[in-house]
Amino acid sequence: MPRTVYYLLVALCPFAGGCGGPSDEFTIVVVPKGMTHEHWQSVRRGAERCAADLAAEEGVRVRVIFDGPLRERDAMEQIRIIDRRVATGASGVLLAPQHSKTMTACVERAAAAGVPVVIIDSGLADPYHYVKYVATDNYHGGRLAAEHLIRELKKQGKEKPRLILFRYAVGSESTEQREKGFEDGVKQLCPEAEWLSTDKYAGATRDSAMREAGPLVLQFKDQVDGIFAPNESSATGMVDVLRSQGLNKKVLVMGFDASKPLLQAIQEGDIVGSILQDPYRMGYLSTWCCVRYLLGEDVNEGRTQMELSTGEVLVTRENVTADSTLGLFNPDYQGRRVIEKPRFPKRVAGRGGER
Repeated sequence: MPRTVYYLLVALCPFAGGCGGPSDEFTIVVVPKGMTHEHWQSVRRGAERCAADLAAEEGVRVRVIFDGPLRERDAMEQIRIIDRRVATGASGVLLAPQHSKTMTACVERAAAAGVPVVIIDSGLADPYHYVKYVATDNYHGGRLAAEHLIRELKKQGKEKPRLILFRYAVGSESTEQREKGFEDGVKQLCPEAEWLSTDKYAGATRDSAMREAGPLVLQFKDQVDGIFAPNESSATGMVDVLRSQGLNKKVLVMGFDASKPLLQAIQEGDIVGSILQDPYRMGYLSTWCCVRYLLGEDVNEGRTQMELSTGEVLVTRENVTADSTLGLFNPDYQGRRVIEKPRFPKRVAGRGGER
């Protein structure tokens, strides 16, 4: 089939009331914020598992391409990847936007080319050019983090704890929601808590987090009781600094996300807990929604249900090795999971479900 004809057919699919079937083959491009964090590898495995299930259960062939910038915070590279993949025949795109505003124009261009975009992990300021948002309820996760940290500090008799909020990066909608949830949770549960610092940013890597955490810990090492770090790299970077200054276990750290170092730190007691997302389910469900849209289904039911939450779990020393916890990040356990798939009605021309 000539490529120009293929593009035309893809562009017309949303208005045809369903143009998919067992003979279809779709190319779904997954564009993470970066390629290194284990979180994104779980997203990839979930997407590939969904593709395998679609082929086995419905005869729908889906090719998953995983293509993102080497470094997080490289928004321009993310934009270039999306534009290139749309131009070279992507059927659909799953995008974890690095910035809630910067990424809107490339999503609009993809929509104009007839390529549906499912937003994952972090929100986008403009909700009118993507077809679904599949993500953690990050605000709720931040509140869970606050509840657990305040509870653990009160067990130590610290009714007026002194806290540090070690932020991630400006413009990262997901972590900004976690930070907001944490702040609101602390204010509600422990209004007399003292904030020592709320304006320092860890940056995108463990190394950048260590560089920022070093002076911060040195400044407040005799005062701070608890710290919240809203993602994997900020949490592990902060713990490394606390260990180097002999403050691990003395200062309670609450993290977010999972990695081998972070989970090991929980087992060793250097982190009191972490809020784990379900990136495997995120990758699976976002792929599912994108393919169902390509098959002519109304994945938003008239744009009244734009968001699909993938859940968040508090992990502590007590449950870090439980099968249910391992299923969130361990490849072997992930492969055994059964993912419940939402079902959608067919789209009807003229309804709000159309882009």
